[in-house]
Amino acid sequence: MRKDLLSDSKLSSLKNELNQDVSSKDKLETVGKPTLPLEIQGQALMGKMTNETLRADLGRSSWYLLHVMASRYPHDPTKQERDIALGFLNYFSYLYPCGDCAVHFQKHLKKSPPNLDDRDGFEQWLCKTHNIVNKMLGKPIFDCLTVHDQYDCGCGPDLVRYNPEKDRK
Repeated sequence: MRKDLLSDSKLSSLKNELNQDVSSKDKLETVGKPTLPLEIQGQALMGKMTNETLRADLGRSSWYLLHVMASRYPHDPTKQERDIALGFLNYFSYLYPCGDCAVHFQKHLKKSPPNLDDRDGFEQWLCKTHNIVNKMLGKPIFDCLTVHDQYDCGCGPDLVRYNPEKDRK
């Protein structure tokens, strides 16, 4: 790694930001709406994924990741947390290794923006999105009323805004 990319003061400032206590919603700053730059909207970093077996494996793994993230999303997210989640979904839609899937997801995000107001909203939006894809692929439709239980990861207590320094036991 090139040490000259960040000055010591900038590195120290970044470390302080990473270590700051984010348990209070009032302490978080608004970061804006992270969206893809206009020049890359409707495009994907990767090309078409032609191996159907790998494509199906990637899809299952990706949906699992997204559903578990939604099931652990805060009940009362801050504006910054909502913006981070939106940014993740937007960048995920560009970086996704299946180019066709990525562009379809981008179009869906634009047509039906995610409900990131709370955990239930995110889970329901994601379940409906997953069902749209499943219908297109001729796969079974999920029961969105039980989606939370289906993706309970067993990750431990429902700690939101986890701080390893303070939350260790």
